[in-house]
Amino acid sequence: MLADPEAKTLTDEQATAITGEQHALAPGIGSRLFSAFSVRLGQTTLQTSMLFSAQGGAMFFGLLASLILGRWMEPSEMGRFTFCLTVVVISSVFFEFGISSAGARVLALAKDIDSERQALGALVLMTGVISMLFAVFIAIAATPLDWFFQKDVRWLLVATAVLSVFQPFQLLIEQGCKGLNRIRQLSVFQVLMSGVYLVGLAVMAMMHRLTAGAALGAYLVGVGAAVIWTLVELRPSFTAVRHYVSLAIKETRTFGLNMYVARISGMASSRSDQLAIAYFVTDPTPLGMYALVQKFSNPIAMLGASLATTQFRAFASLNSVPKKTVRWNAAILVATSVALVLLGPIALRLFFPKYAGASSLLLPFALTNLFVGLFQPYNSFLNAHGRGRELRNVVLIVGVATIAALVVTVPRFGIAGAAWTAAGAMALDYALLLYYHRKFKAESPK
Repeated sequence: MLADPEAKTLTDEQATAITGEQHALAPGIGSRLFSAFSVRLGQTTLQTSMLFSAQGGAMFFGLLASLILGRWMEPSEMGRFTFCLTVVVISSVFFEFGISSAGARVLALAKDIDSERQALGALVLMTGVISMLFAVFIAIAATPLDWFFQKDVRWLLVATAVLSVFQPFQLLIEQGCKGLNRIRQLSVFQVLMSGVYLVGLAVMAMMHRLTAGAALGAYLVGVGAAVIWTLVELRPSFTAVRHYVSLAIKETRTFGLNMYVARISGMASSRSDQLAIAYFVTDPTPLGMYALVQKFSNPIAMLGASLATTQFRAFASLNSVPKKTVRWNAAILVATSVALVLLGPIALRLFFPKYAGASSLLLPFALTNLFVGLFQPYNSFLNAHGRGRELRNVVLIVGVATIAALVVTVPRFGIAGAAWTAAGAMALDYALLLYYHRKFKAESPK
């Protein structure tokens, strides 16, 4: 459950925002950095613009990476790469144990720079232990995963297990930078991670060695380079480790585990389609085609997410999402979704001829990202008002419904079943968030 509201710590609104996808003011560093809203306003605008630009840059690099993969990687290799990446990402979430979410609270409550660095040092050590265990797990799990899913990825996972040690640090960096309000470092982290990955793919493509293993290695090297750079910038201190480890464990028990459950459920909802395809469809080629078309449609949802990010602070002082925001968001999303459905098949034939057979997936993926974009303002609004239980309930309901539907649709309809299940799941997500938003509005004083 959420932290005790009477505890002398962050409010529910602040805690949910820091440990979710947004950043709110924190009292520990607030006295030092955010003394007055009028002073904070200029810095907020600058930081928002900086982070927005970084997200746009990372998205652009991701699009270029998808172009390289689509042009120079065979669909079967794309399927193996997608499967291995899904295994690494999902497994790393299970190994996080809520420490990063709790760590954001600990960092936000730090009274001075020395305390911040000491708290960060303790979190780095805790994540380091988890990361080594995670790398060992990937190496050991490679054989049973290969046997269970029959994707010929045993040695691919074993070979990249050492590099996977960086993956658990990704969430720590993201949450830590938010807790410390180090938006510049967070922005550079996102761009650097995507940029190094893109360069790695480009080099492998020019050498005609762009395989599933090379792509996974490039991704993990990108994460590692960004993690190392950010930690050097943040300068963690490894003194007073015992105190801050105890504090982080305490926060994990009272708050972090709640976010841990929500994060696992959310990951299960967003990644279970690829795992279901990998299990029910032995040939990796359909998974590769599914993954590329899915990446092709993702920028639609980014529009709604960006709008919600820029409106987050305003949402905290409102009792509902403004109708103007809803209308503009819907208009942009509908226009881009229609454009994807109409122009997407042409683009696939011109730029990704190997994947043109998957053009029928563009409609369900367009609907998926349409609903994702539509619910972003409501998700951001509930985050801003600290509605952690409601957000957790949404994630759990959608996750269970998605997995149950995939078990039925994928064996019968293949990748088309997975794509339409994803669309239905996001429609359910949108409906639930809209319900909780209306409930909040009805309960709020006029």
